[in-house]
Amino acid sequence: MKKAVDFTFDTASEQGLVLSEEVKKAKTTFLIFLRYYGCTSCQVDLMDLAKEYGKFTARDAQILVVLQSKPEILAKGIDAQGIPFKLISDPEQKLYPLYDVKAAEGYEGMRDGMTEEMQAKFAAKMERGKAAGLAHGEYEGNEFQLPAYFVIDADMNILAEHRAKNMADMPIGAEYLELLK
Repeated sequence: MKKAVDFTFDTASEQGLVLSEEVKKAKTTFLIFLRYYGCTSCQVDLMDLAKEYGKFTARDAQILVVLQSKPEILAKGIDAQGIPFKLISDPEQKLYPLYDVKAAEGYEGMRDGMTEEMQAKFAAKMERGKAAGLAHGEYEGNEFQLPAYFVIDADMNILAEHRAKNMADMPIGAEYLELLK
């Protein structure tokens, strides 16, 4: 079985955390790579995950989200949205290559391969963000960064992984729970 790459990381309030130690805190860890906190789509993802987080913890699962944001910006987001899981600060984008999480080539690349169903799902997601009063914040990272997720067990085994082919090629909120065995 493929092993997750270990790394040390910082959050808005803690420094020097180690992935291999964090994954021991739950049976399953969702390591999710997004862009940066100011990205409206990413804010909606965080909002959806926060809303469903009790369902994750009830199944002995936790969420760690990697963002290309500085800790102080993550702190504001955590306070504003009441995010109950750890947001990993990676403003230098050093963790993305460890997991081969690539960026698209321009805006068109972010839409490559989007089916009508994906477009509708993405539009509905953005409408939820608009209805919640979310707005684009600071531009901090790679605007063309594509998302990815890795489902990791307590022994650092990768149980599932997915690197998005476009900006809509990811689960939303509770859809991640379908990945639990």
